[in-house]
Amino acid sequence: MKILEYTLGLPPFRRGGLPRYSTDLSEELAKENRVYLMYPGQINPYSKKIKLTKKHTKYSFETIEMKNPLPVSLGLGIKDEKYYMEKRDIKALEEFVKEIKPDVVHFHTLMGMPKDFLEYLHRKNIRMIYTTHDFYGLCPKMLSKNPKRELTNSRCSYDCMMCNIGPSYKKIVIMQSHLYENLKESKLIKKLRSKDKNNISQNNDSVILSLKEAELRYKLRKYYLKMFNLIDVFHFNSSVAEEYFKKFLPTSYGKVVNITHKNLKIYKKIQKIKKSNIVIGYVGPYDNKKGFYKLIKILCELRSNKYTNFEFHACGDVKNMSIFNKKWAFNHKVLTSSKMNSFYNKIDILIMPSLWHETFGFSVLEGLSHDDICIVSNNVGAKDLVAPDLIFNTTHELILKLEKILSTNSQELTKLQNMSRSKTLPIDFASHCREIKDTFYR
Repeated sequence: MKILEYTLGLPPFRRGGLPRYSTDLSEELAKENRVYLMYPGQINPYSKKIKLTKKHTKYSFETIEMKNPLPVSLGLGIKDEKYYMEKRDIKALEEFVKEIKPDVVHFHTLMGMPKDFLEYLHRKNIRMIYTTHDFYGLCPKMLSKNPKRELTNSRCSYDCMMCNIGPSYKKIVIMQSHLYENLKESKLIKKLRSKDKNNISQNNDSVILSLKEAELRYKLRKYYLKMFNLIDVFHFNSSVAEEYFKKFLPTSYGKVVNITHKNLKIYKKIQKIKKSNIVIGYVGPYDNKKGFYKLIKILCELRSNKYTNFEFHACGDVKNMSIFNKKWAFNHKVLTSSKMNSFYNKIDILIMPSLWHETFGFSVLEGLSHDDICIVSNNVGAKDLVAPDLIFNTTHELILKLEKILSTNSQELTKLQNMSRSKTLPIDFASHCREIKDTFYR
């Protein structure tokens, strides 16, 4: 088959589950198919004409940079809405499709892509697949009776990636430049990125916008809904993602297939859990929507009572929080993939207390593969892999589960460890790719 994958970019410039999955999928599919991977690249603010440039990479698939795409906000929020739905000259995209004649086009995101291209593919009867890595483009205010009035306030749910006042268009142009790509890992840029994220977070407590600005926001949300309605089949990566998407697209056609990535394997823990010192872990940003603040509050309350037989280890963020001043709490910050294996081996229990709806979450899959007991909120898509007794809805339920674990004996903890998975983990990546191809591409 000839397959065109559209993604945010390649690791390490683009981080997270979306680029990792789309890159691994493209690499595996390229063993038996002709695969092209396209991503939104740098923007010339004085040009509306899309250009395609072939990039030389270490991968066996062909990599294409789409220059002069629409802006890519990366979930930081959106400012200057008009630029996100500007017209583009897509002749280069049309010519590329005529040249390679793809059997399918698989979208892992809509960021940067003009709606005109999806309309072109629809006219040409070329099958379009969309994997639900996030909820970008879906705003809960569009489900209300008066969305335009709701859109005059920048505050929205944790799931919305659009209502926050994000970086200006000028900043987005810089963030998508080749110069920024090359300097992204420098100390100066890291410091500026951290400061910028904090400023965006602080400025979005509740910004009141004019009705004119709300009208632009409404048009942008309609723009994305039109794009989603052109998709032929949805690859829902979890039951959580399917349920959320169908609130906006009730007639959408698709199937749930939990995702995975290459190089995963089952690690059987040799050491038994020590009841005298249970190691609790957390992976992800240290923020409110991930439930981090709620978790550390619970752990502090447990320590202030009789439960002192645990340590807390966290990784996934560069922030220094006051919790890490305590002798029993450790901040591992951002770890490389190779060091993550050691982290999962060290912990006994992984807690993912998300307040927002996560479409999946590789951390849970990786924790389970390392024989960790995974306790997750009902909002985490990877709950599909977790035993029902380890899923919680409320703070009270999480506290009860932790109290039970901290007061039980080592033998019972081992039993719980052996029963923490609800089904066989999707470890075989080659098999997963065949399922994607057979289920969605044919």
